[in-house]
Amino acid sequence: MDTTLDFRFGWRWLLPLQAGRDIRLFGFVAEEELFWREAMQCKEDARYPEILLVNGTHCPEHSGPSDAEIDAAHLVCVIANRTQGWHWRKRLKVAFPQLREYGLLPAGVPRVVIPLTTSQMAVTALGLHRPGRLIARLGLCLAGVLASVGNFALLRSRVLLIASRESTDIAKDAVQATGCARYDKQVMDYALYLGTPDDNRKTVVLPLGSSSPTAILKVAATSRAHASLKNEADALHILSKSSLAARVPKLYETIESNSTLTLYLEYQPRKLVNRQRMNEAVVAFLAELSQLSAVRVPLADLMPTLPAIVSEELHEETVVAYRKLCIQLQQLAESGALISMHRCHGDFAPWNCAWTEQGLFVFDWEASKQRDLTFGDAFYYVTAPALLVQHNANAQAVLTATLQMSGKIAVAVNIDETEVEIYLALWLLSRLHQGDLYEKMLVLIARSWP
Repeated sequence: MDTTLDFRFGWRWLLPLQAGRDIRLFGFVAEEELFWREAMQCKEDARYPEILLVNGTHCPEHSGPSDAEIDAAHLVCVIANRTQGWHWRKRLKVAFPQLREYGLLPAGVPRVVIPLTTSQMAVTALGLHRPGRLIARLGLCLAGVLASVGNFALLRSRVLLIASRESTDIAKDAVQATGCARYDKQVMDYALYLGTPDDNRKTVVLPLGSSSPTAILKVAATSRAHASLKNEADALHILSKSSLAARVPKLYETIESNSTLTLYLEYQPRKLVNRQRMNEAVVAFLAELSQLSAVRVPLADLMPTLPAIVSEELHEETVVAYRKLCIQLQQLAESGALISMHRCHGDFAPWNCAWTEQGLFVFDWEASKQRDLTFGDAFYYVTAPALLVQHNANAQAVLTATLQMSGKIAVAVNIDETEVEIYLALWLLSRLHQGDLYEKMLVLIARSWP
């Protein structure tokens, strides 16, 4: 399956399509049409097909479906911009008894699908969108404020419209997953987070109803995504028996259906919290996590796992720093130095942590490992925003913040604070080719060593 198209049309989870039904597409290029036929197992040979899919942004009105085709169709799905959306809403409301509308965010490359069924649903669904940049967060906040009073203007830059003849039509994949309503009998619609455009993409589904949601679904369709969710399920099972159980999602159920794997997980809405309180909770959490599956291994066993340096791909000062640190780490290894390892989260970025009514809540355990370098999650918690969100982050400031947070964890778990730099050097060396920020931090660490 084409991963780019799989991501672009990830919202198809919402469509009540069944294999073998007649379909006609408007405004799609040849490769997109092929994707739809293969993904939905539909055919295109009827004069008046049951299903019409319209990409309004690439389909002028005169080349779209005729009134006769719309009147004969059982389902019409339209992707449209703001102006086209107004036209199609008016047209479909006349022809169909059931019309659902969703905002696609961000409009350029949608990653979140927001149901515009009610103000409450829209506001709740916006919680799935966690943009890193400040301007995007401010825009999201404003969109939420407007949506709370019924104004969806900022959510309609790009919309998805689904019109059907039957009010009982529900998402095909919801049926395959044996029904989201098992955890909320009042489910009326769904919000989606579409993940990333690669073969590890998962669709995150938040069932919405008249009450606050308590469960969320993660759906995998590829073998790699299956493996990620199975790993997350295993990690959550282990964590459920630890002191951290209340701070990670409960795994309600795992369901395999056809080619998909679905995890039903506990959902807790986010609450506002100040940074100091959040950081204190993170330190306490990571200190406790460091006790799970904890071992000490010879540094000599880790040295061969460091990536080989490729001089032409790195700055000269990075190469010098790499060699200096490797020499000093090798000396420590030869002296019998031991390194602590334990259960890790593996993707412990701030956007995978939330503050809820119960306190810190840490989710997305897909990359968890039984044993990884102590402080690794703390290092990533501080560096991820600087690496992935900020432009030209100050490496010295990031290094200082990283050592400060890790130092607090070291104190909590009785590790000498002076050893934190050894762990950070190992961690940075293993990420040598993953970003300029890591290179700059590596150089700064090397300069501080004798």
